[in-house]
Amino acid sequence: MSSPCAKKRKIDQDTIAVQRWKILKEILINGRSSLLTSENRASVRRFKSFNVLQTQQDDGTDREEDWFIYTAEKWPHFKMYIRHLSNHVKPEALRGFNNTGNVCVWPAEEVLTYYCLSHPEMFNGKSVIELGGGMTCLAGMALSIMSDVSYMELTDGNEDSVSNLDEIITRNSFQFKDTRVLSRVVRWGSGKTGQDLNGVFDFVLCADCFFFEEGREDLVETIYRLLKDDGEAILFAPKRGNTFEAFVTLAQSLFNTDVKERYDDTIWTIHCKMKNKGKVMYDPDIHYPWFLHISKKTNREKTDLKE
Repeated sequence: MSSPCAKKRKIDQDTIAVQRWKILKEILINGRSSLLTSENRASVRRFKSFNVLQTQQDDGTDREEDWFIYTAEKWPHFKMYIRHLSNHVKPEALRGFNNTGNVCVWPAEEVLTYYCLSHPEMFNGKSVIELGGGMTCLAGMALSIMSDVSYMELTDGNEDSVSNLDEIITRNSFQFKDTRVLSRVVRWGSGKTGQDLNGVFDFVLCADCFFFEEGREDLVETIYRLLKDDGEAILFAPKRGNTFEAFVTLAQSLFNTDVKERYDDTIWTIHCKMKNKGKVMYDPDIHYPWFLHISKKTNREKTDLKE
């Protein structure tokens, strides 16, 4: 028999799920949601769960365009201009290619961005691609501004996301120094990635992209194809049941893998404090991103990949 506490947790989780689907339903029907106010907008609300990046409305633009200024207390000179699509999502954007990156900025993307900003020297002079970065590609954009990346490719599988990335690149281009920053649609799987990108990148970045079962194997193979022989991938994702472990298991056929639960003292401290507030406020299974670093196995023949 379930305990009263277990029943309460189940009710709380069901309530949160219902609220989220109400937001998505409104977006699908009306193209926007009245529930996404300035106080509880999905992206801003999730940023507050870790609060390592701060956002404020950019009053210098048309408020209907939803431009935000991103800053970080740890780096006083850091600033980037990001356009959200959260309140203007077209129904076909959610009904087509599997993509939730236009609905909000997920916690794993925030943490990936923070991690990259904390280690900019890793990427100096390197070629980097962010996969499945949604409407913002926060991590790739932040690195383009704050490091000496030689070439940055910002990508998503959704055309609306990539169109928005074009706008963001244009707005921030004055901060790129010598970094070449481009965007394009990249969908995972054999034959879906442009041949001109294969074997080009020193680093692949990716956040919270393991939850679609049908896309995991394609993502593993796409990362393998994009990376140079000595390339690496930095990935963050919450557990989401067994979805994280399922991806790691697939990746181990092609990559050496390194998984860490605790990878940054600041993020860990916030995580521990949030856990004390209970799952209504913070559910580690869906909110706390785990770290996965992968590198190619040198003894793996490329011909072993599924054609």
